[in-house]
Amino acid sequence: MRLRFSLLPVLLAALVSAQTGGFTTTQSMLLETRATAALLEKLHISKKDMGSIDMNSVVRTYCENLDGAKMYFTAKEVDEFVTRYGKTLDLYLQRGNLTPGFEIYALFKKRVTERTAKNLALLDQPIDLTQPGTFPLDRKKAEWPATPEDADALWARRLRLDMLSELLGEDRSGKPAKEAALPEITPAKTQEAVARLKKRYEKGRTYLDFDQYEVEEIFLNSYSSQYDPHSTFFSQQSLEEFEIAMRNSLVGIGATLSDEDGTCVVKDLLPGGPLDLSRQVKPGDKIIAVGQDEDGEMEDIVGMRLSKAISRIRGKQGTTVRLLVDMAAGGRKTVTLKRDQIKLVGQMASAKAVEVPSAGGTALLGVIELPSFYGKNQDGTGSSPSADIEQLLIKLKAMGIKAVIMDLRKNGGGLLNEAVDISGLFIPKGSVLQVRDSQGRSEDYRDEDEKVVWDGPLVVLTSKLSASASEIFAGAMRDHRRAIVVGDMTTHGKGSVQNIIELSRFDRSLKSAVKVTIQKWYAPSGSSIQLKGVPADIVVPSVYSVLPVGEGDLERALPWDSVTPTLIKPDEGDWLKAKISEGLIATLAANSARRQSELPEFLTLSRTIDWTKSRQVRKVVSLSLDQRRTERKDDLEFREQVRRELTDYAKQSFKVSEVKLDAAIEQEKKEGPGAAAKMKRSARMRDPLEDDEWPEYDIQLQEALRIAADWTALTAGSVAVATPKEEKKK
Repeated sequence: MRLRFSLLPVLLAALVSAQTGGFTTTQSMLLETRATAALLEKLHISKKDMGSIDMNSVVRTYCENLDGAKMYFTAKEVDEFVTRYGKTLDLYLQRGNLTPGFEIYALFKKRVTERTAKNLALLDQPIDLTQPGTFPLDRKKAEWPATPEDADALWARRLRLDMLSELLGEDRSGKPAKEAALPEITPAKTQEAVARLKKRYEKGRTYLDFDQYEVEEIFLNSYSSQYDPHSTFFSQQSLEEFEIAMRNSLVGIGATLSDEDGTCVVKDLLPGGPLDLSRQVKPGDKIIAVGQDEDGEMEDIVGMRLSKAISRIRGKQGTTVRLLVDMAAGGRKTVTLKRDQIKLVGQMASAKAVEVPSAGGTALLGVIELPSFYGKNQDGTGSSPSADIEQLLIKLKAMGIKAVIMDLRKNGGGLLNEAVDISGLFIPKGSVLQVRDSQGRSEDYRDEDEKVVWDGPLVVLTSKLSASASEIFAGAMRDHRRAIVVGDMTTHGKGSVQNIIELSRFDRSLKSAVKVTIQKWYAPSGSSIQLKGVPADIVVPSVYSVLPVGEGDLERALPWDSVTPTLIKPDEGDWLKAKISEGLIATLAANSARRQSELPEFLTLSRTIDWTKSRQVRKVVSLSLDQRRTERKDDLEFREQVRRELTDYAKQSFKVSEVKLDAAIEQEKKEGPGAAAKMKRSARMRDPLEDDEWPEYDIQLQEALRIAADWTALTAGSVAVATPKEEKKK
């Protein structure tokens, strides 16, 4: 009896090990799990305790993070996991026990193996692509199949979708998309497509074979994401990746990548990076295969864990990598790149002087493009955007410009202190933003330097991609009545601040970290930028206005709120030569609205936005070969029509003179003017339709220049403008 009792723990351990696929919670995992839960409770801006978190949602989120397209689990299996763990998951987390995560993953791995075998068998059978049918474009918002039979039917349609994607995409020889957009379907090409899909499914089984530390990270992030989308647990490997990205020392392609339903998606391009300079890939495009060197085999990365996909893309400086890209605008192409350090000059501020016709004649206007709020290197080398912009403003003033446009449309943020310093170039003193933490403590970030470098008309050009530090600057300029904001209806809407807490401070053996949202920031008016962003005074929309790229498009984003203003009344003293009134904005907006209704370029823009929106609202994709070929043909014809129209508009572009930083001039001496010009071309705003041969015509910037020209004419007295108070007096 004693012997049987002594064997019980061993038998139980063996049973648990079998259920968890052999994974067990290590001592470091126990400490990391408990620390993650405690830090989120103590430091997160929401002040949520664990008891307020819906553990059923954590379980479902974890199943979604494993099975993003909801193709492997059934609804019954997910419900069983929720029933088993929903009421006790908080106890597991408090004790640092990851058994629930390991058990769910073990079943997921089993289902992947079973499904792969079924898919390979189905690919040995003829696939009829002539029959009607559809497949949902976004399975993440769908339900899991109710039964195994429903899952089989779903996968049968998925196989047809994958076959169509292979057949209608370009072959892998690197032909331009427009040459390969309507390929001839032959038996040989069908066999090649089947062979590629077999290889993809076979490798997919390996890609989803995670080690227990990867499973730990996915599981803990399923919990942290209940607080907000920016709070994250970093394993040792992920922390190293994050630190490399923050140092901008990555030798690679210069892009931010994300995993969406098992596909590697380009979220953002780092200015001056190889991918940005190629002008062939845009946010929203998908990388589906990677090849090493000029002739290495293209390895399919669909279904591969993002960290593993990135390891294929990254490599030694100067080596070649080939990317097979599934473009958001339709079609595929192979992009060949040289891995390289990100060119500093590609990230730096740049400027140009533009001659624009106006009511008062021709106005010379300055445009400053700021790709990011960068900073000096740790060793003190390099430059800062505030110093660079001051240098450019001085050069532009010497040329006699009448107004400045700050172009932040591609600026995703950066250093907060630089946003404060740049704001100080346009105001004498005052609040730029305030920050509040979970304890309700507030801090006012102010410009205390009375120096003003530019006191004339200022337009801030923004888009839905303008985020974080860009929104700090735009919000401050708007609240100080120092600038008129032009662009998409609103900016990105990220009004939160995160802190990286390395867990080695709790235990020296730990190499991981937790990123926690600890603060929210507010414009001088007291309004949060969160979700709402910075609204435009004059709306000149871009294609990005209808794309799901804003903070509000993320799950469980923090809500909007407000605090006590730190700016009650803008300083409109004698120093300011470009006072802003509601009457001025109304006049400029009316003039812009008239142009947007009359100029043919805005009809082109409107049709492009409608085209993009029509693809965003699509819920399903056709599984009929004939219908897909017809859709592709229509897309190509539309793209070529837009190309022709923009080519015509480009002939009427305003005359431009480049204004270069001293550092850029030195860079040109080393690399030649061609390299610098290429970087400059890459900096402008591009939409999903564009390719590397796209005409150089920027509709939003052209209109921002016209608005600024109108402003200069009004300031010069060419047109009288009355404020609302003056109108009442009359």
